[in-house]
Parts: sequence; C-alpha cells; structure tokens
Amino acid sequence: MLIESEARYLKPEELEHLKAYVLGWPKRQHVYRVLRERESQVVSKTLDALQKEMPDLSPQVLDLCRRHLLLLLRHSAMAMLLQDENLLKERLLEWMEEEVRLYGLQRVYEVAYRIFQQELRDHLAPGELEFIRPLITQVQVALLF
Repeated sequence: MLIESEARYLKPEELEHLKAYVLGWPKRQHVYRVLRERESQVVSKTLDALQKEMPDLSPQVLDLCRRHLLLLLRHSAMAMLLQDENLLKERLLEWMEEEVRLYGLQRVYEVAYRIFQQELRDHLAPGELEFIRPLITQVQVALLF
C-alpha cells in the first residue's frame, strides 16, 4: 500500500485500513511487550510439561523444541505487531516445516503445541491471547497437517 502511494493518493478504503492499523498499534504493542516479558516462563513450562508427558525425548530433541518455540513466539509476536502474516511464512515456516518433517517431529510437536497453547492461556489475558493465537495456530496447522 505504501509503495503504491508513491504514484497516487491512498483510496478511501486504504486510508481506513491505515487508520485501523494505527489505532490498533497501542494494544498490539502491549501484547508484544507481555509476550517478550513472559517468553522464558512460557517456553520453560512448556518444555517441562513436554518432558513429563514424553520422558524418552533426547536432550537434542528438547533443545530443538526450545529453539523452535522461541522462534515461533518471537516471529509470531513480530507478525502480530506489524500485522504481517507473510512474515511467518518467509522467516519461519519455509524452513521449519522441512525440519519437522525431516526429523520426524510431528508427534512431539503435536504435544508441544497443545501444551504451548495452554501455557499461553495461563500467561495472557483473554484479550491479549486473541491477538497472538491465530498466528500460533497458523504455524501449528502448517507444521502438523
């Protein structure tokens, strides 16, 4: 939209879209900050619960899960903040899908994402959760189905 505006003024519907983006910024920024502050707790508790539920996981798989969950949360938070779902596809999904399939981690990640979603519910207010949940779900669907 901004690139097109170099050649012309924004159309009324484009102005409305921009207005909605600007008006939603404070809430998205708040949720982003909450996620940043609680990232460590959410990921640690997810991994602890995953290890209890799947005690035979190797340290290497747990470390890979930790790194993937951190990247998932950070990229989802940035995509939410900027309202740019393509950010997830370009920076996360393209390579992560391949890794999950290559290492046969679908079952592990199915359990991990279920726990991760619960941890997000425990650490975020319902209004905050609704900002990030669609993006987390998008990644979950892409990786597991």
